[in-house]
Amino acid sequence: MRKRYLLLIVTLVFGLALMAVDRYTQELVPFQTDSSVREADYYGEGLFSRQYGASGSLDQTFMAARSIHYPQEQRTEFSGPILTSTDDDGKQWQVTALQGEIQDNDHLLYLIGDVEIRPVSDNAMIIQTPALVYNSDTRIAETSDPVTITSPQIRVNATGMTMDLDRQRIEFRSEVTTHYVP
Repeated sequence: MRKRYLLLIVTLVFGLALMAVDRYTQELVPFQTDSSVREADYYGEGLFSRQYGASGSLDQTFMAARSIHYPQEQRTEFSGPILTSTDDDGKQWQVTALQGEIQDNDHLLYLIGDVEIRPVSDNAMIIQTPALVYNSDTRIAETSDPVTITSPQIRVNATGMTMDLDRQRIEFRSEVTTHYVP
């Protein structure tokens, strides 16, 4: 009978020790919820998208080498995005960057790293900036970062810019310097 009580007491002490160890380890490692895990739900290679206007004409095309969607953050990341937009006069503009990002249900494309804007028909003019926000609904590109515009006869440096691709109009925000060679 004493052996049974001894076995019961040893089992009880061992059980309490296991519970104490479990509680101690839970305090050391916080519990991770599903929202704290950053996991993509789909990946894409060679993305190509077209957007048509009300008249049925091609307004914009978007290409990217890769895309990754994160459902918890409700956003998609792009590698090597290339956006081509056609203005009101039929002239096409191409916007390229190293990376891009768009929020779900949003029309703002955030472009990051060596962003370049240039007309497709000729490479005479290049607009460069480190980052840019492009609104696909209004087709307006904006940045508050340094901007450089180069062409064979002119070089413009500024800080911040708003570019309306439809109307081919650029507004600089500050610190504008221009160098013109006739």
